[in-house]
Amino acid sequence: MRFWMPPGRLVRVAAGLSLAAAGVLVAGAFVNSRAVREVAAPRAEQLRRVEVADLSRGNAARWVVAQVRGIVACDPPMCAELTAAGVHPGTLLPLRGPRDEVLNADVVVVTPAVRAMFGAGLDPVLAPEALARVAEIEVRRVTPEGVRRFARELARDAADRRRAGRELLGHPRLAAAPDATRQLAAGEVDARLLSALAAVAASHRLYVRAFGDAGADPGVPLRGVEISTIDGDQPSEENISGILRFFEAQQSQFHPIEVKLAQPSDAASTILRIRYSAPSPTGSLSS
Repeated sequence: MRFWMPPGRLVRVAAGLSLAAAGVLVAGAFVNSRAVREVAAPRAEQLRRVEVADLSRGNAARWVVAQVRGIVACDPPMCAELTAAGVHPGTLLPLRGPRDEVLNADVVVVTPAVRAMFGAGLDPVLAPEALARVAEIEVRRVTPEGVRRFARELARDAADRRRAGRELLGHPRLAAAPDATRQLAAGEVDARLLSALAAVAASHRLYVRAFGDAGADPGVPLRGVEISTIDGDQPSEENISGILRFFEAQQSQFHPIEVKLAQPSDAASTILRIRYSAPSPTGSLSS
């Protein structure tokens, strides 16, 4: 026997069924989208943290490439980032074990992974002042002699730098902008830079526009200088040729990582930029 229904009623039932099905689909979509959000939110936050960590490692690696010369200790991911940025693998010390490995380095890139690996064990062998800080990453100087002895050496070095800076301010061939004058008098300038300026001022009249390349924390010496005039003229390839030869002849720690002409955005003309590597040595003015 066939089931018969009046055509009008069949249409109404079919419409009702369609609406009911749509309601189920809409409710299902609502439930599914809420479930997706609940699952995706932690995942998105995790990805954001990964992206921030990757960016921080990249920025820290670029700072090390531009500023550091020496052995750099790092966790394996940071070492890989440094290699990709241009640091020679032979100058990297991957950290996988006890703190004694750190003592073989000049600086440590202290990431959250390194902190988790060593905990408070790093504190006795790292200078308290950070050379650089990028988000949760710090670049810190290794102190094989211990923090207390390093603090004493740093205090003596700061006193030597104050004395040398004030002597330099009395040099008849050197003048400096107000901020640079204050920094020289306060002993804030790297000892290598003080020696270099004294040597160059023996043959040239210099005007120091600014010092730079400070550390992330107070107490880290300024390792860069911008000279805006040499013998009364704007620095040029011609009048810096002898200065370039002088720096090229320097050996070891007294050889700058950069001596070049530059055009800073806030300068009216070309300047001569001289920069030394991090970390700054101590005791060079006493020897």
